[in-house]
Amino acid sequence: MLEILLTITYFFSRLQNLVKIPVFCDEAIYIRWSQIIRNVETLRFIPLSDGKQPLFMWLTVPFLKFFQDPLFAGRFVSVLAGFGIMLGIYLVVRFLSNEKIARISALIYILLPFTFFFDRLALADNLLSMFGIWSLFLTLLIIKYPRFDLSMCLGIVLGLAWITKSPAIYFIVLSSFSIFLSNPKKFYLPLISIIFTFVIYNLLRLGPQFQMIALRNKDYVWTIGEILKHPLDPLKPHFSDTLTLMGFFVGLPLLLLFFSKINLIILAWFILPLIANCAMAKVFTARYVLFTLPPFLILLSLSYEKLIKYKFYFLSFLLFIPGIILISKLSLNPFSVKLTSTESGYLSSWTSGWGIKEASVYLKDRAKIANVIIGSEGAFGTLPDGLQIYTNDIKQLTVVPSGIGIDKIPENLQKARDYGDEVYLIFNQSRFKIVSDKIKLIREYQKPDNDKLVLYQIL
Repeated sequence: MLEILLTITYFFSRLQNLVKIPVFCDEAIYIRWSQIIRNVETLRFIPLSDGKQPLFMWLTVPFLKFFQDPLFAGRFVSVLAGFGIMLGIYLVVRFLSNEKIARISALIYILLPFTFFFDRLALADNLLSMFGIWSLFLTLLIIKYPRFDLSMCLGIVLGLAWITKSPAIYFIVLSSFSIFLSNPKKFYLPLISIIFTFVIYNLLRLGPQFQMIALRNKDYVWTIGEILKHPLDPLKPHFSDTLTLMGFFVGLPLLLLFFSKINLIILAWFILPLIANCAMAKVFTARYVLFTLPPFLILLSLSYEKLIKYKFYFLSFLLFIPGIILISKLSLNPFSVKLTSTESGYLSSWTSGWGIKEASVYLKDRAKIANVIIGSEGAFGTLPDGLQIYTNDIKQLTVVPSGIGIDKIPENLQKARDYGDEVYLIFNQSRFKIVSDKIKLIREYQKPDNDKLVLYQIL
């Protein structure tokens, strides 16, 4: 009964106001790819063109049929993945401890801003975290029950993780070593898992540009040679960023770790990938280490094995009140929330899509009576993809990427206007350089950082 209540609480907390935060840059790209995959059979592997594995986009496609709002559809996939993470944590904690502590672990998952925030974004990282926690659970099962079928299941989960995002390699290494070191005589079990993993991953070779995955990975991580030249940079600044993120998204519940029972396997699954990421990552943000959060939450939950012995242990949940307040702000009024510097792009700057949906409503109305052409800022990202996901099915509306920092009306747009089309420009004000009496401001939408999304019509 309590499990049912936790499930209802989870989905209620995650689904209410799901699209209150506007579309983020990578969300726009992923959802746009999903729309293309749905509409064009020959482009099932289009994410490979940018070196991205396609599983998240594939899973989003069927939900585009059920939900009218494409952003809701994409984020719903992450909500389901988040439930999978919560269930995985519950099962691991019940395996290591007992049912009561497992229920507490699910409640902790629901109450943390860290999980709340990323459960509600259409990003592949949550899906990766889900496969990570299930890889850990299967690894623990294999250590206790060394069976072929469990190794096969582990290999399938690891393979699915790898066609989600490249950091799945951490799960492959950690699971293999965890099983081998626990029972060296059963060395063939992790080998079976690895075989299944590689078979699934190499299915991506069916698509063109498979090599782009390795090439794009170089844009995100330093090579071993470069790390040896500067071993503490970026390790120290990224470690500092991690502490800042934990303080903001977890906060006072960190104190519970002082009561936690140390489990070396769980600790390794949390600490080792985190250190590796801090040492290798060229760009650091919370979602790049999100997959280390489930093992951390397991350690946090295990602290209740000691706390529950005290009569007033329930008072420890007062530590979660600041996080609940932050969750309410993110849900009800995200415009007023100031995130940490590494996460600010979700709610401000050009990466945040304040006003895009509202602008699309106006433009779709105009497309009912005229042929509409929109010159959009950028070529890839929040604009134009964020606008295209909302105008995907409008035949008389075309979005034309027009670059960044242009200082005059593009020639192709002027020709379209001269031909008789209604032509618009949609840009972030901070990036709009055109000064002309041939344009008229139609709409503007305020952003939290005092920037605006502006919509101009070419006269």
